[in-house]
Amino acid sequence: MDSGSKRFEVSLYNKDVRKMLEQNKDHPNFNRDWAHLQFFTYEGESENDILEQVRKKYPERKGFVIDKVMEIKEYEFVKPVGRRF
Repeated sequence: MDSGSKRFEVSLYNKDVRKMLEQNKDHPNFNRDWAHLQFFTYEGESENDILEQVRKKYPERKGFVIDKVMEIKEYEFVKPVGRRF
């Protein structure tokens, strides 16, 4: 990951698949998993950058709905102080 980019988790689903699943039908292009939240990790400089990437790959016109975009914070390992017995 380059120094300017951040990691984000994105959750999304497909509203058309949900609607068809409620009617006990299958969507012609997407499997039933898309009725439920799907989680993906993206890297970018900002939330807007991520939204642009996601909307390009999963367009709203095809029924995709972005539920949430959340930055994943990186944590550093802190060496414990003291001795173990």
